[in-house]
Amino acid sequence: MKTKTPFAGRLQLTIIWLLGICLLLLAQSFSYPVYVWGFRALMVIVPLQVAVGNIKPEWGAAKSIKKILLYLAIVAVVFAISIAVTPSLINLGRA
Repeated sequence: MKTKTPFAGRLQLTIIWLLGICLLLLAQSFSYPVYVWGFRALMVIVPLQVAVGNIKPEWGAAKSIKKILLYLAIVAVVFAISIAVTPSLINLGRA
């Protein structure tokens, strides 16, 4: 009997492969548009990896998606706070 890999485990493996592909797209030096696509994909996949990397590989689809959305919301809040605080920090450095 073939055992089926849980959803979260397959998703984590897929994200790792996508990260590798993005890095290969960035490493190539013959096409600027390919580089740009690799960079854009990396900007999406890295925050997704942060969220997906924090779930347990044995979880099913429903629980995984709920937790991923929660973790992505946390990442978005941290990004927003960082963007909001940056001008104040820059002004502190100038004084």
